[in-house]
Amino acid sequence: MGILGPRQESILDAWAETIRHSAQGQNYNFVTPTRTEQLQKRVDEFLESPTQETFEDLWSRENLRNATYGGAGAVLNNWNGTTKELAGFVRTLRTAESFDAAWERRFPEFIVPGIWELYGRLDPAQRPILNSWVRTALPTFGLKNPRTYEEGVEQLDKFREIYQTRIGHSTADTDHVVPLSDEIEQFLYVVETLDEAELRSTFGMESPTYASFAGWDAMRDHGDTIELTGLRSVLDAFTTATNSDAYETSSPLEHWGANHWETWKDDYSDYLRDEVFTTYDPTALDGADVEPFIDALTVARPISNVVPIYLLGGRWQPWDSFEKISTESSDEAAQVLSHLLDDESGPITDRLTHFGEFYRDVSDSGGERMSLATMLLMFVHPDKYAMYRYQMFNDFFSAFSEYDIPNGFNPSAYALMNEALQRVRADLNSHANHGVRMLDVHSLLWVFHRQGPP
Repeated sequence: MGILGPRQESILDAWAETIRHSAQGQNYNFVTPTRTEQLQKRVDEFLESPTQETFEDLWSRENLRNATYGGAGAVLNNWNGTTKELAGFVRTLRTAESFDAAWERRFPEFIVPGIWELYGRLDPAQRPILNSWVRTALPTFGLKNPRTYEEGVEQLDKFREIYQTRIGHSTADTDHVVPLSDEIEQFLYVVETLDEAELRSTFGMESPTYASFAGWDAMRDHGDTIELTGLRSVLDAFTTATNSDAYETSSPLEHWGANHWETWKDDYSDYLRDEVFTTYDPTALDGADVEPFIDALTVARPISNVVPIYLLGGRWQPWDSFEKISTESSDEAAQVLSHLLDDESGPITDRLTHFGEFYRDVSDSGGERMSLATMLLMFVHPDKYAMYRYQMFNDFFSAFSEYDIPNGFNPSAYALMNEALQRVRADLNSHANHGVRMLDVHSLLWVFHRQGPP
């Protein structure tokens, strides 16, 4: 059986809460007549009067999602018999006690999923509703995309158990109750057709309650989490080095990456905490704060380089553009920056998207804009976020996972990667003789990027 992660739990909980109070929304509808009820009515009409026209009314996308593939014409053109005989076949589907795989041989392969769906909708109280969207949504919950009807029933039985255990039959006590199979089919269709932002909007998932939902799109493409393997030697070498103060300025070069001075980040973080954030609350900036706040970040301390420029790879242009846009539109910049930096103001994916849209002219490189945004997040929340640099992240994740980092500004992918790095932090923290922050994880990635494996 699939195991639910926090994102799957979040979407199930939000779906249940929504459909208990709302009979319809984006890409779902429990209002009578439902899709299934319409289909059953059209079947009655076709069986009473088996003509091309009544079959076209039956086999339409309004009644069967899989009718999209070829339409009624594809079925009629490939049916070796009369419409009356086709009506007899449909009657057999309706009254059969079980699905007969031999039925599939009467049609081309692309029509078969429509037969599966028709069979389910003819008796949803007893049968699962299986179509192409349901099949492709199942892997999101740790199950298989079935290739046969028999496999589909097996996988949907497993999902039904997951679904009922978590949220029960959510429309059961409403005035828009539908059979559980119908409820599940609509849920999986929604999951398969809406992206993270649309799901949040449809199900009201904007509050911090659903913060764990961040990264849904990347998870759906990749899997529930990024699995990191083969890290032990790197973690041990880094822990041994940090426990021996190897990343201080004047430490002997006895440990992995000891030629790197990395503890300057701690000094800069202390400066921000003690001298900048006591004057400017980065989560509640106003327009007048923006310029002096950015000036306070733009210092060469404790290193000889201006810190944001150094972390951005020595490139002045993106930071200069960031300053220019911020000061020219200071009121809006204050709102965007406060939103980005306030963890209570929404999911990280939404906050990054908001930042990326406002600062789209900072750089033609989406990756560079992501570096800028996550650098600010790391400054303000050194325990929670690691600054993104494409090559640095790519070196690490390509070495220790099967995850392919997408190019550009991708908030969902960042959320997934940062979550994996939080697990690295937890591992380091269990072995280090000091508290480990995401600043330390950033240092580990940087040393690995520059030095290679120990």
